[in-house]
Amino acid sequence: MAQQAQELSLHEAMARLLDYGIINEHPENEYDDSMEILRHYAKLINEDEEINEFPYCVRLIEAGGEFNKLPVSCLKAFVKAGANIQGENGDTSPLQAAAEAGNKKVVSYLISAGADIYYMDAALKTALDYAVSNNMKPVHSEIVRELLKHNALPTPSAMKFATRHNTALLRELVSCGGCISPEVLNTAVWNVDSLEFLLQKGAFVHGQEENGLNVTRALLQRISTGKWDAAELTRLCDLLEKYHAPFYSALPVEEVALLLPEDMPEALHARLLKLYTTKPAPTFPETDESDVEEVTEE
Repeated sequence: MAQQAQELSLHEAMARLLDYGIINEHPENEYDDSMEILRHYAKLINEDEEINEFPYCVRLIEAGGEFNKLPVSCLKAFVKAGANIQGENGDTSPLQAAAEAGNKKVVSYLISAGADIYYMDAALKTALDYAVSNNMKPVHSEIVRELLKHNALPTPSAMKFATRHNTALLRELVSCGGCISPEVLNTAVWNVDSLEFLLQKGAFVHGQEENGLNVTRALLQRISTGKWDAAELTRLCDLLEKYHAPFYSALPVEEVALLLPEDMPEALHARLLKLYTTKPAPTFPETDESDVEEVTEE
């Protein structure tokens, strides 16, 4: 622990990076991160440039690779020397790079050093979005919690990813103010546990995206891909019927039948066909007879 808290000079930090194998003293090609780090380090110690003219922190984090070999003590030395910890001009920020790599210690350090957790890159992604990806490991969930603890905003893309792939993470995002938009609810047709959670949270089943897609049409689209399981599909239908989702699609029976796979169990096929082609009966508000004036002939 004492070694981790040790303040390193730039020279000591560079020597340690080389010793740990985070950067290579003899890079194999000019596109190697090591080449850029060494080149700019040489300029720095010769006072030919300011260290903040180059995204040093991002390069160091990326050079640490998927095993997160970069220690905070080394990064801290360059930050102390003036390396920029913020993102600029839509480029990836150090916090985003560390969140994507899954380096929780570096993420915590950058937040404590004042890194902007709300910064968006050119793709409008925040550090939270970088932590939430298809390559998520348990440490990425810890990083998401760390970001949320510091008031990071649950973004729409993070909400949609969690809805489809990680219901536990979705619960955390919603508890921190994540918006249950029609896009998020429509994504839930790929994860029945997420759908149940969102419906229990009061998701509006009659909502729709700008293109008119609602949750039941999203389900029909999923079914047409062939990526479904009969038991899961039955549960999805049960949930949507329970919460009175609008199944009627106004499509001809023949067209709906073409969207339903031939290998679907007969009972399930018949149920879906009926749901999507039966026009709901109109409902009228009940009349309060006490408000009706009695008309008498004179």
